[in-house]
Amino acid sequence: MHFFPIQLLVLFFAEKIAFAENSDQTVSRVDSNRYSVAAEKKFLLYDVNFGEGFNLRRDVYMRVANTVRSLRDSGENYILVLPPWGRLHHWKRMEVALSWRLFFDLESLNRFIPVIEFEDFLDETENRPIDQVIYLQHYAEGWGTEYVRKFEKRSCLPPAESHYKQVEEFKWKGWFYSYEDVYSRNFQCVSIQGDSGTLKDLLKHSNFSESTSIMVDRAETILHEHYGEVDYWKARRSMRYSNDLVDVADAFRKKYLDSDDKRDKTKLVDDWTKEKPRRTAIGGPYLGIHWRRRDFLYARRAQLPTIPGTAKILQDLCKKLDLQKIYLATDAPDQEVDELKALLNGELEVYRFTDTQKLNDGQIAIIDQYLCAHAAYFIGSYESTFTFRIQEDREIIGFPISTTFNRLCPDTEPTCEQPAKWKIVY
Repeated sequence: MHFFPIQLLVLFFAEKIAFAENSDQTVSRVDSNRYSVAAEKKFLLYDVNFGEGFNLRRDVYMRVANTVRSLRDSGENYILVLPPWGRLHHWKRMEVALSWRLFFDLESLNRFIPVIEFEDFLDETENRPIDQVIYLQHYAEGWGTEYVRKFEKRSCLPPAESHYKQVEEFKWKGWFYSYEDVYSRNFQCVSIQGDSGTLKDLLKHSNFSESTSIMVDRAETILHEHYGEVDYWKARRSMRYSNDLVDVADAFRKKYLDSDDKRDKTKLVDDWTKEKPRRTAIGGPYLGIHWRRRDFLYARRAQLPTIPGTAKILQDLCKKLDLQKIYLATDAPDQEVDELKALLNGELEVYRFTDTQKLNDGQIAIIDQYLCAHAAYFIGSYESTFTFRIQEDREIIGFPISTTFNRLCPDTEPTCEQPAKWKIVY
């Protein structure tokens, strides 16, 4: 997502930053004899609005990770604390406190910036309270006539008041990923308009610079500082999936889709920092489709094909590409999937991964994305972050542009505009 790129370029050289000082603000500091003053560890925690989905949260991770990268480049010894997964709006099972290692390779993440799980943070700090919660919010008056990077302490806007409560002096209670014994010594709302760099400046401000642990809530409020550029892609490339999920997905594609890395030319080097630009991947002999339904039928109905329209698109594509197999990633109810299959008249083999007994909703989503990312050809849904993540995976693997950036067109506009081609940068 780009916002006023020309203005941002100008603002890079002339940035206006405002912050209302609060002389009564009390900022505590976690004392520790284990670290020298020069190398003292600092911990940045964050959370995201409940309503944001799994794949938007992955994008927010990259924004915050680049904030930490920038802080470390400026001499601050920050470590990013990974927010436990769970209670997501789109997940059918309301699980909480799920570790990142269930989804991602932590060793790979640590090649970009230092990260730790939340439980490891609690052990590291011996369950001491978080020094400061900063609740980010937009300016009540909006952006105005120009986009200016800025932040300032403001009175809390809804729903901040319902998310955090002061139960006694220096004790603020909140959700904190469902951990009942966790609390913060201080809390304040900050209106912010900006990106990862703006958040870095906020955290380096005198009000917070002495805090050893800071939690930023509503981190989705900030934007990418350099969307689509080198540091964006470094953060994205570091987000390798867990080895366990890769093994499950590889076994599935080999068994059902006649696909493996050697034949498909999709093998990645073990260390993402050693990857080189390439466009040599051919993918497995199947078509991958992300078919978004449910909420999109209300929010973006005019941009989606009907079920018969989807069947025709698949038939035409598979005929053109000489493919007989389809991997279907979808949130559609079973009856809609059955209707789609019936319309294909048994001409094409449709496969899905649905092992909900062993894996949670987020893990199945990753397997869906992994399998779509390894297809010879991929077609996705209009403005879906699920589709965006698959396109990014395919860019990392090294597919030709033409096999990746494709979308399902509505029946009334069969030659609709195709998605923007955000190509990888090394």
